[in-house]
Amino acid sequence: MPKITEAELKKQIKNKNFSPVYLIYGSEQLFVKKYTEMLTKAVAGKHPSDFNYHIFSGVFELDDFAASLHMIPFMSEFNCVLATDIAFDEMDKSSIIRLIDIISAEHEGTVLIISMPSYIPVKNKTDYDKFLKQTEKIGTVCEFEKLNHSMLEKYIAKWANENGKMISRVNAARLISYCGDDLNMLHNEIDKISAYTKSEEITLEDIEKLATVTLETRVYALSDAVLKGEGQNAYNSLDLLFYQKEEPSHILRAMCDAYVDAYRIRVANECGVLPKDVASDFAYRNRAFALDKARRATVGVSTEALRQSLDVLMEAEMRLKTTSVNIRIYMEQIIARLLLVAREGKQ
Repeated sequence: MPKITEAELKKQIKNKNFSPVYLIYGSEQLFVKKYTEMLTKAVAGKHPSDFNYHIFSGVFELDDFAASLHMIPFMSEFNCVLATDIAFDEMDKSSIIRLIDIISAEHEGTVLIISMPSYIPVKNKTDYDKFLKQTEKIGTVCEFEKLNHSMLEKYIAKWANENGKMISRVNAARLISYCGDDLNMLHNEIDKISAYTKSEEITLEDIEKLATVTLETRVYALSDAVLKGEGQNAYNSLDLLFYQKEEPSHILRAMCDAYVDAYRIRVANECGVLPKDVASDFAYRNRAFALDKARRATVGVSTEALRQSLDVLMEAEMRLKTTSVNIRIYMEQIIARLLLVAREGKQ
């Protein structure tokens, strides 16, 4: 059967109308874990017995896996087999073919749940895609993709309400800009801030004090200060990143990403290409707000200055990979060069 939606999966769980095979996966790991747990409890019960509940994870023996699927339910309606984060990259082609054959066979009385909450195959991605298609033919597939900005704000408001608090959409958006779009992290942040604040509403001040700021956000602050010619703020941001023991290569990579965002949206504007098309062409998905952020940060800087800044950063990346340098001094020199380019490129 074709892929089903979250609502359809929820309905199947509620009605106990189970498919023989399930595959639950996607980049929104919180939902993958949540619905895997819900489905498993619905099939196996809250306190399943060892006779009717079998768990496999990572690398496992295919013979044992096949045998578990043929178990007859004992004093239970179903035999439940759960396989999580199957390590496809550790399997050879013959093993993957056999795995597909095993799940394709009929297993009367058994519900197989395959869940991929955190493992995404890279080396054997083609074989993994074949596995997905075959599972879709014989069972039920539900993919949880990243939520857009608007949906993230709604979930933040929902979690705040569950903690007896309120949060405005503006402040929810600010929390996302600081913490990123990972639902697990956002949920934890809301719980933490809700426990701290004594007022009924989560304020911007609460977020500023308590939110865990991602590396991307901190580096964007550094890049923003450079582009605005605020040298002291730029070096303060760099000091903080070193104090927090961030890897220089990660800092440099995040800075490159920030400048690439700025350059893409600038060239798109000059060519009359809409921001939504840029976001779509370069697969920004719910990171599309980064383009608008980059556009606003570079209003006063020429396109040529952005090109020169990218040259500086590319040269820096190459040098870090091939030459032994004093990292701290070298990063400060890079900031100085970027500040000079931004100042000379004011428009």
